[in-house]
Amino acid sequence: MKHIPNILSVFRIALAGLFIYLFIRYEYTYALIVFATAFFTDILDGYLARKFNWISDTGKLLDPVADKLLVVGALICILIRKSGEPFYLVVFVLVVVKEALMLAGAAIMLKKKDVAYADWYGKSATGLFAMGIVLTLLDFAIAGVRLEAWCIGFLSAAVALSYLALIHYAKSQMFADKSEHEATDGTANEAIDEKSEK
Repeated sequence: MKHIPNILSVFRIALAGLFIYLFIRYEYTYALIVFATAFFTDILDGYLARKFNWISDTGKLLDPVADKLLVVGALICILIRKSGEPFYLVVFVLVVVKEALMLAGAAIMLKKKDVAYADWYGKSATGLFAMGIVLTLLDFAIAGVRLEAWCIGFLSAAVALSYLALIHYAKSQMFADKSEHEATDGTANEAIDEKSEK
């Protein structure tokens, strides 16, 4: 049972591939359904991991990887369809730069034998990206619907929050005193032990 969140993350990676396949075939409605399903699995695996303490180092890696594949894959698809609009190119470039910096930070942490993990800043940015992508897909799928202003608003907010998440990630995980992390982890583990004893 404790592996359910990780299974959901792997399933989300598979759905990211299915989404791209449907999108390039102009099956926007089905692509929207797949994307929404994938996003739901993201919410579900996070909820289960926290509620039942099914948190693992593997999950800390799989979850953000699945999120990034889903979001970046969707942004690439949207960029291809809206190749003449500079806003989407700017969003894509900013996201790629941010993800490259995140990967570099994760590599540094792995050398220190630390595992980088997604926090609420990053998850909130992913949520905003998801809303922007869903609205864009609706704009594609439903003739006569004009949602581009909302798409631009959500995607702009998502990019801004993702860079805030990057700064917070660097401050709280990369450059934080390791002893502080250990003390925090120890306190959290003690709280879990006390709760289980009760």
